[in-house]
Amino acid sequence: MNPQRGIAILRCVLGVVVGGYSVALVVSQLRGEAHHALLLLGLAELVAAILFLIPRTLRIGGISLIVVFAIAAVFHLLHREFNIGSLVVYAAAAFAVLSNRRTI
Repeated sequence: MNPQRGIAILRCVLGVVVGGYSVALVVSQLRGEAHHALLLLGLAELVAAILFLIPRTLRIGGISLIVVFAIAAVFHLLHREFNIGSLVVYAAAAFAVLSNRRTI
């Protein structure tokens, strides 16, 4: 497989998966007793995922996703939830897409 095609697939998969989780988070916060920080983080993550999927806004979307993942990891750690492996993997995937200059 062409490496550029692999990066494009990674970008699309990451954007769709993170976008889906973001929608689920926002909906769950709107249905229940909303924690404003979680609602805001979910909305920011959704916007970042959408920007990440659009070629012209890929860079700002990727940077935003990495920032959102870092903030989410800090929230998890502050609540003594140490299972943040998926956030690290998502951030690494976003970084891999951003580091490939031909996709930007």
